[in-house]
Amino acid sequence: MLINFKKYLFLMQQMILRDFKVKYKRSILGVLWSLLNPLLMMSVMSVVFSQVLKFNIEGISNYLVYLLSGLIMFNYFSEATNLAMVSIVDNFQLMTKVYIPKYVFPLSKCLFASINLFLSIIPLLLIVLLTGAPITWNYLFIPYALLCLILFSFGIGLIISTISVFLRDMFHLYSIIVLIWQYFTPIFYVAKNTFDPFLLGLLQLNPLYQYINFTRIILLDGATPPLISFVICGATAIIVALIGCFAFRAKQNKFIYYA
Repeated sequence: MLINFKKYLFLMQQMILRDFKVKYKRSILGVLWSLLNPLLMMSVMSVVFSQVLKFNIEGISNYLVYLLSGLIMFNYFSEATNLAMVSIVDNFQLMTKVYIPKYVFPLSKCLFASINLFLSIIPLLLIVLLTGAPITWNYLFIPYALLCLILFSFGIGLIISTISVFLRDMFHLYSIIVLIWQYFTPIFYVAKNTFDPFLLGLLQLNPLYQYINFTRIILLDGATPPLISFVICGATAIIVALIGCFAFRAKQNKFIYYA
């Protein structure tokens, strides 16, 4: 896969560029939507959950940064995996005409979604500056959390893109899975104020919780995440990516029979 990655790098660049152009085609604001969308979602959800529904947000020094960081990271996961899920089925005709390593399709979708992820960091940093959140050298560790998130999303994308070839119901089922996953990820609520210790322990098994919490320790506290957080984030990302690669490779030769 690593050898083919270098060989087909130009092709992936063209696929990502194509998706980028299609996404913003005939859009007046274009790429600015990648900056405005997280800000608008943050504004609405902040009012709804902190003022209307009166969620318990005690213990959070900066709820806007807390909310926006969770939104950005979960939205990437949702977008990347949803795009990866349909990438094989949508490219059946191309696969029958020319040889292309099949993993290139879900990988290009995850990399394409990462463009939106990194653009969304700009409004996050803006909110950090406007709200007076601490800015320290620990910000250098944030790319590590983002890399783990991308790698984890790629692994999940490989798994569900494989399943969706044989079971098209996955297209409908996955939207429900993502919705459930969203509510079990502390995006707009504070986990320690919402769950008892047992449920909190179960929540911590969620890799997305680990990536988001890693980032929030840096953004909200200006502190270095504990060593165990580095290990958990890296290990979960690598393990899921490897599982996805093995599952995808084991079934990829049968894809063409389900076109």
